[in-house]
Amino acid sequence: MKIEQLQQILKAETGIKAEGGGVFSVGEDVDLTMVLELGHDGMSVPRVRKLTVQGDLLILETHKGERVYTSALLRVVKVGASESGKARGTGFTALR
Repeated sequence: MKIEQLQQILKAETGIKAEGGGVFSVGEDVDLTMVLELGHDGMSVPRVRKLTVQGDLLILETHKGERVYTSALLRVVKVGASESGKARGTGFTALR
């Protein structure tokens, strides 16, 4: 995927804001995962919170504050609703 295609996708998604200068901020309600192409394999970068495009360089910042610097091609961009605000149960059902 080309950088221009990535920028079009990010601009079209609600919850992702273009800040200018090639910087995109991902809202807390959005779960963004990017898969980088590394030859025959792919590397998944989950829960991306900020993207910076500088020419051919792509900088991905995760929710943990990790940064991934890459000039590799993107294979997949996955956007979905975040599950961080959802209540999680134990999986048991109470009987009456």
